[in-house]
Amino acid sequence: MPIYFSEHEVVLPGQLLSDNGKRSGEGTYSIGGKVYASRVGFATVKDNKVHVISFKGTYKPMPGDRVIGIISDVKPNGFEVNLGKHLTGIIRIPDREQVQNMKLKVGDVIYVKVKASGLGGVLLERSERIKKFESGLLIQIHPTKIPRLIGKRGSMIIMVKKLTGCDIVVGKNGLVVINGPSPKNEFAAMKAIQMIENEAHTSGLTERVEKMIKEILSR
Repeated sequence: MPIYFSEHEVVLPGQLLSDNGKRSGEGTYSIGGKVYASRVGFATVKDNKVHVISFKGTYKPMPGDRVIGIISDVKPNGFEVNLGKHLTGIIRIPDREQVQNMKLKVGDVIYVKVKASGLGGVLLERSERIKKFESGLLIQIHPTKIPRLIGKRGSMIIMVKKLTGCDIVVGKNGLVVINGPSPKNEFAAMKAIQMIENEAHTSGLTERVEKMIKEILSR
């Protein structure tokens, strides 16, 4: 079934997006077998579903989300992790010796998966696979702009990584770690990500990002 918008077009509540009601995703609703926007935002297709991403909105943790956080407190039974915007996650570890063996301290930046989220708070998975960043540049963008940063099938983030030579890890909560071969390369990646965040709703963005990165690296 056809869709009635271009990728990342700004749509309004009530706007017809698709003739297939089964494609209704976040930020949409289905009536009479058709999909309509339920809010103002960017229209996009992900996993064969039509979504509308709000311009603004706080990050809502979901089980399975991979997030970047900063260790804010070390307790006998685990860790408190700052996930940004006054949001705190908890890693619960009943064994005090295991807490010590993980060698995490206040200020460490980690990449971890959300286990559960509800009235009891945000519970993060305790795992030996928790990634600790030893170096890099930490920046924050609005969580609703993450899909635009990633791009369709990962196209945007792959391009930025390739052109800058940087390893870029993106958390669903809007925190991003950039680790590159030089400060100039990390700066180019940071400026590219900021451009994507600020101009997510515009057309021709990929070409402008590519041009800017090449200009920075040629200086």
